[in-house]
Amino acid sequence: MAGVTDRPDADRGATELILGALAGSVLLPFLQAVATKAGEDAYQAIRDRLPWHSRRKAQAELKDMGVVSLAARDARVVLQLPERVTPVMAARLENVRLPVDRPGWAVVSWDDAQSRWVVEHVSEPPPSATAVDT
Repeated sequence: MAGVTDRPDADRGATELILGALAGSVLLPFLQAVATKAGEDAYQAIRDRLPWHSRRKAQAELKDMGVVSLAARDARVVLQLPERVTPVMAARLENVRLPVDRPGWAVVSWDDAQSRWVVEHVSEPPPSATAVDT
């Protein structure tokens, strides 16, 4: 995994907060929904924002893998949300920094062992990811 996280000392090069990186992106309302519904079921917080044909896929991923992966092609960012996002997790998510000029995709996920969000750089989004900009 890449060293870009929610910790300022881990930043290298030009970065921006995830909220800035997603400004204008279709993924931003999902991020905001999770932040305002912290402590609740993550899928319930985003369900109404998903196209109806994507809901079943997202629900299946949550059941099989314990996360919901939301992919925005416009920003080349995948947000992997665990079943429950606590208020602490939501607050830390808003502080995640992404490189400004990144090749490929950035996958933002929660690392339980480190109790923080981490960013992994990949060439393609995970196959299980639900596109939110279709």
